[in-house]
Amino acid sequence: MDLTTADTAPVHRPRLRLPSLAVVVVEGLLGLTWGWISISLFLTGVGSLFAAGSGLLLLIPWAVLMQLANRYEQHRAAGVHGIDVIVPARRRSTRTGLGGWLHDLWLDLSSGPFWRGVLHHHLAMLSASFFLLCLLTLLWVWWVAAELALVHGTLTLGTITVPAWALVLISLTALVLGALAAVVGALADRGLARVMISGSEEDLREQVVELTHRRQGAVDAAAQERARIERDLHDGVQPRLVAMAMTLGMARSAIATDPQRATDLVSHAHAEAKGIMADLRQLARGIHPAVLEDRGLDAALSALAARSSVPVDLSIELQTRLDREREAVAYFVVAEALTNITKHADATRAAVSLTEQAGTLLVRIEDDGRGGARVHRDGVSTGLAGLTDRVRATGGRLELTDPPTGTGTVLRAVIPWTPAPGSAPASSPTMNPPGRRRRTPPPPPRRPSDEDRDRRRRRAAARRPRTAADGCRP
Repeated sequence: MDLTTADTAPVHRPRLRLPSLAVVVVEGLLGLTWGWISISLFLTGVGSLFAAGSGLLLLIPWAVLMQLANRYEQHRAAGVHGIDVIVPARRRSTRTGLGGWLHDLWLDLSSGPFWRGVLHHHLAMLSASFFLLCLLTLLWVWWVAAELALVHGTLTLGTITVPAWALVLISLTALVLGALAAVVGALADRGLARVMISGSEEDLREQVVELTHRRQGAVDAAAQERARIERDLHDGVQPRLVAMAMTLGMARSAIATDPQRATDLVSHAHAEAKGIMADLRQLARGIHPAVLEDRGLDAALSALAARSSVPVDLSIELQTRLDREREAVAYFVVAEALTNITKHADATRAAVSLTEQAGTLLVRIEDDGRGGARVHRDGVSTGLAGLTDRVRATGGRLELTDPPTGTGTVLRAVIPWTPAPGSAPASSPTMNPPGRRRRTPPPPPRRPSDEDRDRRRRRAAARRPRTAADGCRP
């Protein structure tokens, strides 16, 4: 089976396979049963739209069934006929919850490939039904003619006498025509699949549109990351550097007149330099943690859970190591979620799980807090919006479930991922055994030291506008 989104080298395949003949029977039976049900659902739903919109109760389930039918037809074309199917990238909604699901459904309904797939599904059933009826009719003629030739021999119909050899000839002709009907039906089904679902210029256009959205998501995520780094440097490191420079300037002025005071000022500057280095290490960890590169996602998430003030149940079930991009996306999804839980959720516990499922990486974070999480794009609360753009840039989606009853929040990231042939197995030193679960206790509260209080005072003083009289203040 070969469903692809890129060009592949042409491979010679036989035009007719044995399973293709069985498709005539299966699709024909579907056409005689499900085909009429599908058409009735659609026509009844459209006709009931003007009755207070009640037709939506039929059209929405029909659209969902058509999505499944399109996927079935794509896999059938690839598996039965050996056709290289180009599956266009689907446009995804940036919303979450039921609204996001309905928006995803609307994006499918408004796309050309969806309706072309629906048309192919029904034409394939109609064509197969016609050839199945022809096959069954010819098989009936073959059976009756053969039975008459064997039982009665010569057949007399009024004044017409049909000899036994003519009945045998009719039987063999019906059998050959039945086999020919099955072959022509299989070839017709293959032709419909090649023309309507194997890939077209419209599919490529849809793929370009989706890739454009993904690129914009990556650009937005990078812009928000740059803004965050600039904000951290401007509000955190820069004022501390200014304060340290002023402290060193006062120490230099006091070396000749008051060596003891100069020594104290240098000691303060030295402590401040250590604090600035710690802030820079924290900032670098927010860009791309070194432990993520050196030891993998499991170790990086374990460090995140250990630093969290909320107890975290961590479960990682990965058979192979992820690539760099998806490791970073999964890490920052968990990091941002745990940060929000610590700051806003008032939760007593949190759970993080990573699993592989059907070519995707599922990242799930939940808590028992008060809820209220929302995706904002107001330029202020951009954490979840940035995560949405990050995940969408990989072709995935971010789902936020936040019940209004205030019983906690569930954040779920679905990231497409196909393991590379040379990926590290789970038993390698860079990965922990699959299914590992651990609970991290909250760290004990640390009382602020005198050095911490002095650092806070100097930071507050650095942010306050200075006057000329402040030059002599230590």
